[in-house]
Amino acid sequence: MAVLGVLLASALFGTTGTALAQASSDVDPLGAGILRLLVGGAGLAIVARPAITFSRTHRRVVLVGAVGVAVYQLGFFWATRRTGVAMASVVTIGASPLASWLIGTVRGRPRPPRVWFVAAVAIVIGLVLLVTGGYDSLSVVPSGVVVAVLAGAAYASYTESASILIGHGVPTTTVMASLFLGAGILTSPALLWTGIDLLESPRGLVVLGYLGLVTLTISYVAFGWSLRHIPPTLVVMLTLLEPVVAALCSVLILHETLAPLGWVGATVVGAGMVFAGRSARSSTTTVGT
Repeated sequence: MAVLGVLLASALFGTTGTALAQASSDVDPLGAGILRLLVGGAGLAIVARPAITFSRTHRRVVLVGAVGVAVYQLGFFWATRRTGVAMASVVTIGASPLASWLIGTVRGRPRPPRVWFVAAVAIVIGLVLLVTGGYDSLSVVPSGVVVAVLAGAAYASYTESASILIGHGVPTTTVMASLFLGAGILTSPALLWTGIDLLESPRGLVVLGYLGLVTLTISYVAFGWSLRHIPPTLVVMLTLLEPVVAALCSVLILHETLAPLGWVGATVVGAGMVFAGRSARSSTTTVGT
C-alpha cells in the first residue's frame, strides 16, 4: 500500500505541467511554482491541525528540508531555462536516486537490496529514452547542468529530512506542511520579479487551486504516509514515474506527439517500477533513522 501511495503522488505530480498549460501562455512558471508552494503548503497546514511544537533539533531538520524544497523548485526551473527542459530533466532524474542513496550511506542506513539497483538502472535508462526521444539533440550548458544536479540532490535532501522527522514521531502531514509552506515563504520574495499572473483571472485561479491543493496538498499527504512505511531511497525512485505520467498527459490532453523511442522509454520505466516494488518487499532498510 505504501508503494501505491507514492505512485499516486507521482501520478498527480505528473499532471502539473499539463495543468499549467491550461492557464495563460503569459504565466511565469517560476511564479506559478512559488504560488503553488504557498497554496499547497497552506492546504497541508489546514489538514495537519492541530500543529505541534518542534524541538530545536527538529527545527533544524525542518529548515534543511524547506531549503531543499526551495532549491529544488527554483533550481529545476532555472536549469530548464539555461539548458533546456530535456537536459535539465535527464540530469535531475539521474541525480536524485543517486543522491538519495549517497545520503543514506552517509547516515549509516543499510545498503538497499540488489533489486533496487536493477530498478534504478532500468528507470533511469527508460526516463532518458522518454525525455530525449522527441529531440534530435540536447543543449548542454554547464551552468544549467550543475544547477540541475543540485536540484536532484535537493529533492533527495528534503525527502530525507521528511523521513527523519517522521521517524522521530512527528505526524506526516505536519512534516509536509512545515517543509512546503516554509519553502513557499522562503521563495515568496521572488514573486516581486516573477509576478502573480495566475491570480489575475478566474481560469488562473482554478489552475492554481488544482496545482496547489491537488498536485501538492493531496499528493504530499499520500507521499508523507508512504515515507512512514518505506525508506526514502525507494520513495525517491518511485516518484520517477512522474515524467511518464507527464508525457502521457501531453499526448492525451494536449494532443502532443510522443516519438516511438519515447514509448520504449515509458515501457522500460514501467518494468523498472515492477522491480522497485519488489525491492520494497525485500528491503531491510530502516525507515526514518
